[in-house]
Amino acid sequence: MGTYPNPIQSQATVRYTLTKQQEVTVRLYDALGRQVRTVLNEEQAGRRERTLDVGSLPSGVYFLRLQSNGQTRTQKLTVVR
Repeated sequence: MGTYPNPIQSQATVRYTLTKQQEVTVRLYDALGRQVRTVLNEEQAGRRERTLDVGSLPSGVYFLRLQSNGQTRTQKLTVVR
């Protein structure tokens, strides 16, 4: 999973690859571990790209968590205004 740009001002692009058709969930959490939003929750396969809009979020540290096929990947994101 890769996200750019980071730090983010308004929008970022999230890229990830799935080797086979599978359920994938991408969620955004704040620094206290509270879920801010579900970015994606569907079945997919192949290389994917998704736009993440953070324009309504305050500045701070967030964590983007991708869960699929029993694995979890987490990436730290910084939102700046």
